[in-house]
Amino acid sequence: MAAPYLTDYSFVARLSATNTQYPGPVGTWEYSPGMHNSKLWHAGSWLTTTRRDSTPQALWFGAVEYGDEGHVFEIRLWAGQPGSPLYNRRIDKSKNGYLGVYGLGPAVGPLWRLSQEGGQLRIATLEGQPVGVAWDHAVWTSGRRGSYLCIAEGGGARFDIEIVQGAVAEPL
Repeated sequence: MAAPYLTDYSFVARLSATNTQYPGPVGTWEYSPGMHNSKLWHAGSWLTTTRRDSTPQALWFGAVEYGDEGHVFEIRLWAGQPGSPLYNRRIDKSKNGYLGVYGLGPAVGPLWRLSQEGGQLRIATLEGQPVGVAWDHAVWTSGRRGSYLCIAEGGGARFDIEIVQGAVAEPL
């Protein structure tokens, strides 16, 4: 059985949120307050824009044909090393609407719509709900504070996009 991903339209990219109250590179970093107002960084399982001093996380955008509408995308972490615990994890929304890192399932998806506006990227669910950024305490898991990607009200976030590599096959 052939893979449903269209390699010619799939790519690896890094994103940075720009038009939100909490701009910054998209990554998986969370922080806890440390002693003397320091920040203790932790790898997390939620997408954030918290750590402005770091390179954005590389993401794989796997293109899938979606009827007459064209391409939609599955988004996964791209850590570059198959042995890494974060390698090839998919992005999905939690019950609370926050974007997190999850293991792969047997089916393709979830799928996301991408659109460009003024040279910047917008991301939305298949239902058209835009992705935004909100400041929150991750009380549902870690209790750490940060700016988390989530399903947003209104227009959502715009992202600067840096294409790292085009025509990238599904990571295995």
